[in-house]
Amino acid sequence: MTNRALLLISSLWFLAGCAGNRREARLTSEPSIERAMDIIGSTPQGATLLKFLYKNPVRFEYSNTPGLCSKFSFQTGEIFIPPDYKESDLVLALTIARAAHIHRLRTLSGLDEIISEEEELGALFQARLAVEAGLVNADFNKTAVSAGLKTDLCTYVLEGSAYAVEQARKKALSPDADCRRPLDALENQRVWLKKTRQAINDETFYQLLYERDMALVRKGAMSMNEAMKNDAALRAMPSYEIYRFQRTFYDKQSDIFTRFAIGYSREIREDAAWRAAHQPDIDRAREEFSACNLP
Repeated sequence: MTNRALLLISSLWFLAGCAGNRREARLTSEPSIERAMDIIGSTPQGATLLKFLYKNPVRFEYSNTPGLCSKFSFQTGEIFIPPDYKESDLVLALTIARAAHIHRLRTLSGLDEIISEEEELGALFQARLAVEAGLVNADFNKTAVSAGLKTDLCTYVLEGSAYAVEQARKKALSPDADCRRPLDALENQRVWLKKTRQAINDETFYQLLYERDMALVRKGAMSMNEAMKNDAALRAMPSYEIYRFQRTFYDKQSDIFTRFAIGYSREIREDAAWRAAHQPDIDRAREEFSACNLP
């Protein structure tokens, strides 16, 4: 076999491998979502996010259920985006970026449900990306449902990060059946975990874990079948295995909560550093959105 033939075969194998990687890394079947991802990737914040998504892929598709919020299916590895935003690629990009950042936070921490603090950090990330993309008032006039996204951006540039976090928390903790809210908060999860440690000597340990799994079912983070299997498996354990399971469970969850808390603090610091480094961009956005009618 000639060197030219060997080179040709090697090139074909390389190209086939690249094509396979592209297929595996495809994040959506929707052209409009792909266009929105191109916008995300054109910003410094978004480029880093997309790099993470290709290493930790999740599928983005349009939701067929009510609610102007993204919904996460952990079982299938999908995030469902409200189709109401598809009329504007820019507005759609903001929505996807927020959901994708929450996916990144959850993946890095190991949390098994979306909590209020993730929505708070998602709101900050979404606003930073909007500033980097140079959005203007006219970009929010292309779809009738983008008023909430505009308000979030205005809050960030006009009132600051702390108030933006406060507003995101208020929304996350408010009832909204279509969006599976209210969400839980990290402190509530810590309190619940402490109860599981104290309840090991009585029947309430089983009930605490069962009620937790049922809450995850209602939020779409676990299937009913999985919750039933978990409860049956736990109750079938002998006593000595239960004690071991409890200790392992407590240590694992405690580590997850600690990891997330550290990550949360780091993100808040990084947001402050970003604001300091992008003050001219924030000033431009303040001027552009100075007429915002904030609540």
